[in-house]
Amino acid sequence: MSDFQGEIQSQRGPLKNLLSKVPGFKGYLEKEDRRTADKMMRETVADRYAKVLDQLTAIQTDMTDQGMLEYVDDLESVVTKVQTFVDRVRHASYGYSSFFSAVKTGTDTLDRLYEYDQALLKGADQMEEVLLSLESAESEPDVEALLEELDQLARDLLHQFDSRKEVITSQ
Repeated sequence: MSDFQGEIQSQRGPLKNLLSKVPGFKGYLEKEDRRTADKMMRETVADRYAKVLDQLTAIQTDMTDQGMLEYVDDLESVVTKVQTFVDRVRHASYGYSSFFSAVKTGTDTLDRLYEYDQALLKGADQMEEVLLSLESAESEPDVEALLEELDQLARDLLHQFDSRKEVITSQ
């Protein structure tokens, strides 16, 4: 996992380094760096789940080709939830909640958002594991159980992102 905050600070140019020595301006620069790191992290999260979406649609196509049409709707439900999540992550205002843009975010809040978004990446690992199992599942009960697990993971994902605004407003 990349440390976006560290990367941003190490890539500051000479002007930003000089400005960081101006009283009062250093805090502003640090806050902007944290917002940029938050945005980069969320882009990484969205990209990772976009890959999960690609896997989901490939499995959906395979199931259709194999005549397993009874599972296509269940898989489509998961695809819709993950796509909704990706869209929410990509379009959320960085450093702020899209719902509470008037709320000021301090550096502690931005750090918590960054950590929260890092935790979202773990869900992609879980989904990928279930997708691998689904690809190799041979029995109907296994396929049904794995689809149910995927659906639960997708619902949890949406809930986790909706809970993100609590991080912003709980100052």
